[in-house]
Amino acid sequence: FLYRWIYDGELEDTYHEFFVASDPTVKADRLWHDKYTLRKSMIPSFITMDKARKVLLIGKSINFLHQVCHDRTPTAKMMAVTKSSVSPKDAAELFTDLEGAFQEKIDAAYHETSKYLLDVLNQNYNLLEHIKAVRRYLLLGQGDFVRHLMDLLKPELARSASTLYQHNLTGILETAVRATNAQFDNPEILKRLDVRLLEISAGDTGWDVFSLDYHVDGPIATVFTRECMNHYLRVFNFLWRAKRMEYVLTDIWKGQMCNAKLLKNIPELSGVLHQCHFLASEMVHFVHQMQYYITFEVLECSWDELWNKMQQAQDLDHITAAHEAFLDTIVSQCLLDSKSEELLTQLRALFDRILEFQSAQESMYHSALEELHHRLQYAELKKEREAEGKWSTTAADEEAENKRIHEFQQLIPKMCSQIRVCSHFYQDIVRQFLVLLTKSPDESLRFLNFRLDFNEHYKARDPRLRTSLGGTRGKRNSAM
Repeated sequence: FLYRWIYDGELEDTYHEFFVASDPTVKADRLWHDKYTLRKSMIPSFITMDKARKVLLIGKSINFLHQVCHDRTPTAKMMAVTKSSVSPKDAAELFTDLEGAFQEKIDAAYHETSKYLLDVLNQNYNLLEHIKAVRRYLLLGQGDFVRHLMDLLKPELARSASTLYQHNLTGILETAVRATNAQFDNPEILKRLDVRLLEISAGDTGWDVFSLDYHVDGPIATVFTRECMNHYLRVFNFLWRAKRMEYVLTDIWKGQMCNAKLLKNIPELSGVLHQCHFLASEMVHFVHQMQYYITFEVLECSWDELWNKMQQAQDLDHITAAHEAFLDTIVSQCLLDSKSEELLTQLRALFDRILEFQSAQESMYHSALEELHHRLQYAELKKEREAEGKWSTTAADEEAENKRIHEFQQLIPKMCSQIRVCSHFYQDIVRQFLVLLTKSPDESLRFLNFRLDFNEHYKARDPRLRTSLGGTRGKRNSAM
């Protein structure tokens, strides 16, 4: 059994006597994960658990190459150390030295078959290139592409989700690829990149249902399992929403800069404009700190660790374990696991307040610019009349002008109140978010709390935020 399994990947165990078990009902796409297992109770005493695992991986690698990779290379060519014997007598001699030759043969067969399998996956199926591509597109690592895609999608995604058509969005995706450095990617990678629309709920816009997708099949689907791709989808949606907030705040800032000089001609607006600038600055600080945390402390650090493990991997199990650990880390630290539900709820509420503020500011600017247009129009009319030698204004015109100005001035307290309410709700949610961060067992999240409240504005207003990092760590250690 052992000899044929190690050198041919064959398993004919009618009476279940061998310590490697096979499940014939498992399909090829789950071969690596589910088809072959160890019967621990049947492992001989002279074979350690580590050696048994290697025996399992040797035969599993051979079968994976034959059935999934469709690589029919003879086993003898895979291994630098080939079969030492071809006859039953020579095979029996392999077991005479259980401490020496036998262990060496297992180690040699393991290293050679595992190395050959990884070479096939990397050279024939571009496994490492696909991993890097998923990072660039689903984890938003390709900055120029993401920004241009967002610019192109903005008019479409602002519409109701029910009016979107996937083929239109796919066309926009292809345009973004052609216009950015993404165009230089391997065509094999680009053809896998696609658009996916999530399930639509009442009131959803395109922003709520849009997602990028990356199609995987064949041998690479062993690493990118359905569960893994679902994790990537969740992380993409989180990152896309955070990136949108950055995009929205950039638009808010542009609006403030462009209209600041124009609206100096309406001095009564100075108070509400100051409130808008103040609230926008708070939001920009919060979103930038969150983006820094997500990009550098979560994604970059986790990616560096994954890449190092990939380079050191000796078999496909090491690759899949490193990839799953990478996904578990980013899902956890991006607040997408069950332990961080409260934090994620507060963060989404914060994002909603940013969108509300954008809507309130746009409404205020619309009314203010319309009023400015009327005032400039009235001033121009007065100049024209004076140039013609007429009275610059009439009692009726002046009365109408004063009435309109009075009506506009009555709107200003309402504008102030709207911005003030938005600011109050925003700061209240930030305070709750910071309190939850202080209770987090993750030290990086507790440090994030200090960066978000760098000037202790919220700490001074909420005694729950006065717990020091050292005190929190001390409590945790004492509990342990």
